[in-house]
Amino acid sequence: MQKKIMFSKIKEFADTNKYEYIIDGTNFDDINTFRPGLRANEELKIISPFKEFKITKNEIRKYLENIDLILSKKPSSPCLATRFPYNTKLEEKSLKTIEKLEKYLYLKGFKNNRIRLHNDIARIEIPKKDFNKFIKLNSIITKRFKQKNIKYITLDIEGLRTGSMD
Repeated sequence: MQKKIMFSKIKEFADTNKYEYIIDGTNFDDINTFRPGLRANEELKIISPFKEFKITKNEIRKYLENIDLILSKKPSSPCLATRFPYNTKLEEKSLKTIEKLEKYLYLKGFKNNRIRLHNDIARIEIPKKDFNKFIKLNSIITKRFKQKNIKYITLDIEGLRTGSMD
């Protein structure tokens, strides 16, 4: 529902500015995972060229690398809605909390991180190679999270991985 509202706002923006098409970056790999936004895309007639032409994420990265765009090395940055268990009512406050805390971790040197929020439990995913650094900073990280009313802070020992809510 939240996703549909967000897409409706995008559609409204496009209509107001007389944009004929809305195009997104959904790729062919995305159809093999649970992506609630795909249905909204279809309903709103959003065009997904990578998906339509069966272009995968790796193919996109290779193309970007061939034309020397630094984006080829950029980690995935999935929608903030993926930080919550399925069927969780998404609220702006929670989304902003996750966004701020992920930025905080980024500024602490964890360039690639995800925070999965399970009610008042934050499950932090970072690459396993960063675990020791995280342990050294755990008291200041814990303090920041508690300031955001998160009671329990955990480090996911499986490390950072895509689709961990699937």
